[in-house]
Amino acid sequence: LLLVLRDLEQRRIPLGGMVNRGFGDVTVTSIEFSVNGSDAAAARPAFAIEAPPGETVKDAVQITNLTGEPLDFRLYGADAYNTPRDAGFALRAANEPSKDVGAWITLKRGTLKVPARKAVKVPFTLEIPPNATPGEHIGGIVALNTAIESVQESGGARVGVRRAVAARVYLRVAGPLTPSLRIGGPDTARTEPLVPYVNQSRGTIRYTVVNSGNQRLSPTARVWATGIFGRRVEEWPDRRLPEILPGQRTEITVPWNGVPPLDAVTVRVELTTADGVRVRGQDQFTAVPWVALLVLVGTVFVVWSVLPRLIRRWRERAGLASGGEGILG
Repeated sequence: LLLVLRDLEQRRIPLGGMVNRGFGDVTVTSIEFSVNGSDAAAARPAFAIEAPPGETVKDAVQITNLTGEPLDFRLYGADAYNTPRDAGFALRAANEPSKDVGAWITLKRGTLKVPARKAVKVPFTLEIPPNATPGEHIGGIVALNTAIESVQESGGARVGVRRAVAARVYLRVAGPLTPSLRIGGPDTARTEPLVPYVNQSRGTIRYTVVNSGNQRLSPTARVWATGIFGRRVEEWPDRRLPEILPGQRTEITVPWNGVPPLDAVTVRVELTTADGVRVRGQDQFTAVPWVALLVLVGTVFVVWSVLPRLIRRWRERAGLASGGEGILG
């Protein structure tokens, strides 16, 4: 599993992805080193562990250097989380303290040098606390290349780019699994066109997905909107969301082109999972083309104010013209 990171102080490091995938302005095009379980025959890209509270698990991680030069690494355990905007899988940075499974991992070596085209195995222990809660605890073992590959500008600051790989750790602590989801929102924001039904109204639907249970979930999101009398005004294709980790939340954004300019609208979001979890949220708003309405009211007011004067002047001129003809006769 190949990953890229920006090693910043007090910043979380995204560590999810595969080869040839872009991460911000960094793109990986080749595999130079890897990390996985030490059992070469199994070629484990991740550790899947089931154990009761208070158990100590021993294993080893293997770091492979595929380059022609020796590489220096920093090794550490880290908690996993979902990135707020896209629910991507990520691991805490080396300077961020882990509080869950990442804190329970102890590596025999924190740093090591791997010779060119060689692999090194590093034993580790996973000590599960006696009071560990049942369910899934997700983290990883990160091998961070200590060399700064490049320096880039980001928000006016110079950012050193380092590369890292990680083996994910999926720990299930014995006990009942309680899959559960919550929805925050949805909330609908929209813009009003100046000329309704001619210019298209645009909007954005935002909602938050919260995994309130103790099991990883990959929900399918269904979003639709109805107008007055329940008629369907918009429906989006079903969207399979990334895996949401226990206790994590992420915000989902749905663009909406063609918001009704005049209607009583209800937006509904439904999340379902293969485990039978089903939750709904809704938002209601009344779409009124206020800008166009104000322009229309202003126009009517101006006409209503000016028209009587015009009629009065026309009558006065007509009266003068009629009176003038009588005198001359």
